[in-house]
Amino acid sequence: MASNSTGSPTGSGYRWGKIVLLVSIIIPVYNTEKFVRRSIESALAQTYSANEIILVNDGSTDRSPQICDEYASTYPRITVIHQLNKGVSAARNAGMDAARGEFIQFLDSDDEIESTMTESLVHAIREQDCDLVVCGYVNRGKTVQEIRADSNVYEASEFMARAYTTPNLAPLTWSSCNMLFRSLILRDHKLRFDSSFVMGEDGLFMLEYMSRCRSIYVLNRVLYNYYQYDPADRVSAITYFSPDLYSLRIKYFERLYSIVSSEISQDLERQMLRSFFNLVIISLVYMGAYAEFFTNRDLLQRVKSIINHPYVRKASKVYKRSRKTDSAIIPRLIRMRMAMPLVLLIRSRGKKFVVRNGKRQHIRSVYRENRSLL
Repeated sequence: MASNSTGSPTGSGYRWGKIVLLVSIIIPVYNTEKFVRRSIESALAQTYSANEIILVNDGSTDRSPQICDEYASTYPRITVIHQLNKGVSAARNAGMDAARGEFIQFLDSDDEIESTMTESLVHAIREQDCDLVVCGYVNRGKTVQEIRADSNVYEASEFMARAYTTPNLAPLTWSSCNMLFRSLILRDHKLRFDSSFVMGEDGLFMLEYMSRCRSIYVLNRVLYNYYQYDPADRVSAITYFSPDLYSLRIKYFERLYSIVSSEISQDLERQMLRSFFNLVIISLVYMGAYAEFFTNRDLLQRVKSIINHPYVRKASKVYKRSRKTDSAIIPRLIRMRMAMPLVLLIRSRGKKFVVRNGKRQHIRSVYRENRSLL
């Protein structure tokens, strides 16, 4: 049996020629001809060479498909899947269907990974005997920001709850790209990305995966490079505003609460509810900031749905302002179920938000017809 670079046995795995194939690196590709070479090269440069690279061309209209085919013709361990444009979730699902590795790793085609990422994650998942490894990442835009947390092993329920309430853990769960997954768990539980969502597709997928984990390990190393681009640089960089996003946040909390509430302390449960309620307040103000995407009637109905939701009612009972600058009026109106005054208030607060923070002029709305999560 072959050995990996850490000197420990590689275990079962699959074979690609003489190479023991352990990790499948899945890269969805859509109109990223300017960046995809860098992404692929970073996957090829991994110090842990027991991997396959699966490129899923999601109906690109630029030269991305040709670039993918060029690499596949040069490197036998690269596979290319060409499909009609179905979105990043469907592309990742297609990659998982084709994957043969014991572990799954995701990489976006406009990002790159450090050369030791795969090796570090594989070593950690074996050393800790856990079902998920989460590492740090760096945001590279106009400013550079490292996102990381102290190395630690968590029981799954505790990690999910603390990731929802702890500022330094939460950003680590916003993407599936800074993680290493076990293929067996994905297959046994038929876990998929929900392609009906344009935004937030990672969250529900990871929640379902983590709920099947025994333990989760946070690795205090920055190994993933997440690039933020000017929208002129690429088509898929356009920021979407989706009215469904708020419904998705509530759906996410419903599922999270149903998984962990019976396994965590009352104090941590209250922290979760308060964090959720704070997110509801922020979401309402954000709706006011982008009120042009709603008719007056639609905005009123959405606000009514939110403030009457059982989990919002439950959270409103334990919510406390953590800062003097936090709104006192919005929580009061939610508790009193005063939808119309709340609509007027969030429109006013939304205008102030835009003045203070600006509005991304390139944002476009995405509507999902005949679908309601509330």
